[in-house]
Amino acid sequence: MTDTTFNPATSVPEANARMFALTTSEDSGTRGPKRSLVALAQSIGLDVDLSAVNTTLGGQIAAALSVDWVAEHDYIGLQVTLTGMNTLLRGASHNLAALSYSSIVGSKTTAQQVMKAFPGFRPAETKQQAVNRICDIAGVPHDLLGPGGKEHAWTLKDLARRHAPHLLDQRRTKHDLAAALCNEFGVPWLDSAGSTGASITLEGLNLILAGAERHAHISSAAWATAADEGTALVDALQRGLPDHWDGRACIEWMRESGSTQWRQMEWAGFYFEEKVHEILNELRPTPPVGGPKVRFGNTIFDYASPTRVWDAKAHTAITATHPSDGQPPKRSNGAMWLNDSRAVKECVAEQGLGFLVVDGLAGLDASGGFREWHKAYGESDGRPLSGYVASTGTSRPRKAVWKPLMLRAIWIEDLPALDAGIAAGWIVQKEQPDWGSGDARRRRNDKFQGKPHLAAPWHVASHRWPDQTFK
Repeated sequence: MTDTTFNPATSVPEANARMFALTTSEDSGTRGPKRSLVALAQSIGLDVDLSAVNTTLGGQIAAALSVDWVAEHDYIGLQVTLTGMNTLLRGASHNLAALSYSSIVGSKTTAQQVMKAFPGFRPAETKQQAVNRICDIAGVPHDLLGPGGKEHAWTLKDLARRHAPHLLDQRRTKHDLAAALCNEFGVPWLDSAGSTGASITLEGLNLILAGAERHAHISSAAWATAADEGTALVDALQRGLPDHWDGRACIEWMRESGSTQWRQMEWAGFYFEEKVHEILNELRPTPPVGGPKVRFGNTIFDYASPTRVWDAKAHTAITATHPSDGQPPKRSNGAMWLNDSRAVKECVAEQGLGFLVVDGLAGLDASGGFREWHKAYGESDGRPLSGYVASTGTSRPRKAVWKPLMLRAIWIEDLPALDAGIAAGWIVQKEQPDWGSGDARRRRNDKFQGKPHLAAPWHVASHRWPDQTFK
């Protein structure tokens, strides 16, 4: 694994959720770094001192994972920083990736630990179910278990015949063939995989099955369709998102969560991205290894399930003054910025790409009070808050509050679907001004703009909030 394939968490809540996903411990429901650090330490076999402060515990984990643990970078005082959480996540992900391809592992390693490296794998619940799925991969009819619930040797031979025929060049016992298949598929063969006699345990069959599915590019834990997945994600988001976003509270939450984006004028978009990270990583965490690619060039998409990648976008569809001046709200049919066009095309060509788009009602700061608060709050740590002036020379009023109105899941399956979106007019490719000037001038890639209200044929799920006005 390289930094290119590791997608850093953007907030502490997201890091906590993903850290739990790396462990085999159950989430107690408590929040904060301490609980997730303890879970990670226990999962890698550390003798944990529960009274130790977070920085000490983080240092012990870092040493066990052979990663650096640097003061004022990974931790400040007694607190682990977001950078430190990502240091541990990266190290644990490296460890997990190595474990999933190891042929020799420690005697205490469990099948459950190994399975964490197979995010797209759904373990079979019974031996018969495991045998049926192995037969499916082998392309043969389902075989019934024999007396005493024993799998037949020919089930493994059928699998080898389809995916590793050279293993049949010599005679092997059932256990030897099972171990050879695991080695062929890059999966460790554990002591718990073989039982007494000639039988293989359910754990052993699941190890073979996980390796065979990875070899055959099958993801049994995935949602069957983009529509199924989009529906699940939209449902989780509509339940987890607040129905009223107060600018001050949202910016304070982002800062406290370790976000680097709390200074941004367009805070609502970044707040939505980070709530997507938090909510969806609790539902189905971004895979630490083995999942779809999230980074293309300098573009990092927001969320990856075991099989699909999604990017989060907040779109201001209606504006009104806040507090109200009695004037009716104004509807905007303008396009929203999506992403770098080259990154979008590469992602769509390789694996498809989805957008989670929330349309909202923005309450504009008519008095300027929110702007002044944001400036003062942004400078409270000694760093000046950079201003933004539109190309017209007039500073735009800031969004003081924001209310979600409609949430859409939009899925682009492949390049023909992307081209169809361009032809339909809901996706438009736009040039970007170059970076810098003179000798430092650098060309920027074009960006896509989108009009989600014109993308109905690409919608796979949606939710509309019942309350469409500010209270």
